[in-house]
Amino acid sequence: MSPSDFDLELEELYNKSAGRLIASESFDGAAFARLYEYLSHKAELIKTEHVVSKQVVTALLSVQSAIENAAPYNPQAKEGLPFVGKFSMLLGLIAIGESPRDRQPGVPRVV
Repeated sequence: MSPSDFDLELEELYNKSAGRLIASESFDGAAFARLYEYLSHKAELIKTEHVVSKQVVTALLSVQSAIENAAPYNPQAKEGLPFVGKFSMLLGLIAIGESPRDRQPGVPRVV
C-alpha cells in the first residue's frame, strides 16, 4: 500500500476522535492520542514522499478545528486543547519532510 492511498485505519481513528466530537460533542482524549500516534507513524512513512494524501492533511486540519470549536462550551474538549498544538506541529513536520521521531528533546539535530 502506498502512503498516499486511502487509509481505512486513519478513517476509523478519525471517526472515533474528531468525528465523534463533531457529531455528539463527546471528547475522548484516548481516541485523539491514538490518532496522533497513528499519524506520527504515518509521517515517518511519508516523509520521503513528494505527495501527501489529502486524507492526511484533512484529518490534521479538521482535528484542530473540531477541538478549537468545541472547547468554549465543552470542558473535556477544553482540556484537549494541547492536542491542537501537537497536530499543528505534526502538519508542519510533514510539510518539511520530517516526522516527530526526527526531533528528540535534548538531542541536537543532524541535518
